[in-house]
Amino acid sequence: MTRHLSPTDANALKAGDDHYRAYVGPPGRYGLLGLLQMNLLTALGLEETDTVLDFGCGSLRLGRCLIPFLLRGRYFGIEPHDWLIQDGFTHETGGQLRTLKAPLFSNDANFDCTVFNTRFDFIMAQSIITHSGPDQTAKLIRTAGEALKEDGLFLFSFILGEDDTPLPQAEWTYPHNVPYPKPWLDQICAESGLTLKLLNWHHPGAQWAAIARNPQRLDALTPELGLAGKPAERWRA
Repeated sequence: MTRHLSPTDANALKAGDDHYRAYVGPPGRYGLLGLLQMNLLTALGLEETDTVLDFGCGSLRLGRCLIPFLLRGRYFGIEPHDWLIQDGFTHETGGQLRTLKAPLFSNDANFDCTVFNTRFDFIMAQSIITHSGPDQTAKLIRTAGEALKEDGLFLFSFILGEDDTPLPQAEWTYPHNVPYPKPWLDQICAESGLTLKLLNWHHPGAQWAAIARNPQRLDALTPELGLAGKPAERWRA
């Protein structure tokens, strides 16, 4: 019965409950986390011509902002639970947006960013690594690197552990969070020829980071990121 609650009534639910806003995280943060992602992309120089992968797109928490902005066919979403996508269109955007903008979706559950056989300017994974096990996290990072354009960025939130924090023992732990030590993430990146940088960008419960194929793409991501509304300068391949 919770599937049919209004957005206001759904705020009383817990993360993981059976509602399109609650299943993807704390329902009271649904709007905030969508805007934080969109504003981060804007600060990093997002353009309407970019091709973006929303990994774990859920019920279009980011998509309801991003799909209208991007040109037709430039938004891609991966979400194993198709009902979340359907409820997102039904309750947040309307089906006409899907017809107008032609976003592409996959229900692949294998942490593989290459399923579309497309190279991306940006890949976003909000609150995925906060719940994924080491094998899943390593595969996500590796395939994100394979799916990025040479000047692309993989953006993700995670729980930053201490350098000696042990790795999670389980695989998918949602709705429970798991921390990762930065040295382990750096090692996984290095094995795929990638570079990681922590970002000075607000998140109510996690840390933002960016991964690039070319370290030069990270040079403009300073602590002043987004200050006064000026997008970071983009390095072009």
